[in-house]
Amino acid sequence: MVMVLLVVACNTPKKDQADYEIAAPVYVALTQKSLDYLANFELDSFAEMLDDSVAYELPDGTKMMGKTALVAYWQNHKQASGIQSMKITDANYLPVNTHTKHKANESLGVKVVVDFTNNMVRNNKEIAVKMNFSFHFNHQKLIDQIDSNYDQTLL
Repeated sequence: MVMVLLVVACNTPKKDQADYEIAAPVYVALTQKSLDYLANFELDSFAEMLDDSVAYELPDGTKMMGKTALVAYWQNHKQASGIQSMKITDANYLPVNTHTKHKANESLGVKVVVDFTNNMVRNNKEIAVKMNFSFHFNHQKLIDQIDSNYDQTLL
C-alpha cells in the first residue's frame, strides 16, 4: 500500500506556475484612469485606452463590439439616461494575471476587477449604485474587454 502511494505521488505531474498571480500595479492605474475618463464623459480620452476591437458587456447580457460602437453607446447613454454627472468612490481594485482557463469564454492574461460606488446625478436626483466591472488588457496594455455588473433597475 505504501509503495502504491509513493509511485502515484512520484508520477503526479507538478504545475510550473499557479493558475493566477497578482498583476503589476500599472494595470490598476490604467483602470482608475479609464473609469475617471468614463465618469467625466471624456470619451475621446477613454477611447485612447481601448483596443479597436474592444468587447463590452452590460449586466443584461447586451454586448457591444468595437471602440466606435462603445463610444457611441456612451455618447447616447448620457443624453438618453439623463445623467448629469458621475463620481466613482469607494473603489477596490484586484489586478490578476490568469494563466489557466476555468470557463470556455474566459480570457487569459491581465484583468482588473473593480468594485465601486457610482454616485450619479440623474434628472436632478442623486443616486448611488454599487457596481462591479472587469477590465481585460491586451499585451499593448489596451482594454480589450469590459464586463459590467450592477442593478440596472436603479437607473
